[in-house]
Amino acid sequence: MHYRKITAIIPSLALEEVEQSLLDFDIPGMTISKAHGMGEYRNYYANDRMTDCCRVEVFIEENEAKQIANIIASTVHKGMSTDGVIAILPVEDFMHIKDYRED
Repeated sequence: MHYRKITAIIPSLALEEVEQSLLDFDIPGMTISKAHGMGEYRNYYANDRMTDCCRVEVFIEENEAKQIANIIASTVHKGMSTDGVIAILPVEDFMHIKDYRED
């Protein structure tokens, strides 16, 4: 089985709605963390010009990755430079630690 890792950097204000959209899709899990950085949009009102945002990470089967990315994008999309980014990356190996057995 092949997996993908989806990483989305989104505005903090969109987090609850994205979280609910992903839960409605019944994804097996997600990780959410705070992020502080700079991309296309720069916060000229902050000393370091960076913004606070959220990182949403999902490990999902390859055939569902694009659909998950579309759910996130359609939930956040406002057509502004502050909307964020989404990356879909291949996962070389995936295991649940609870199932670990030494080879």
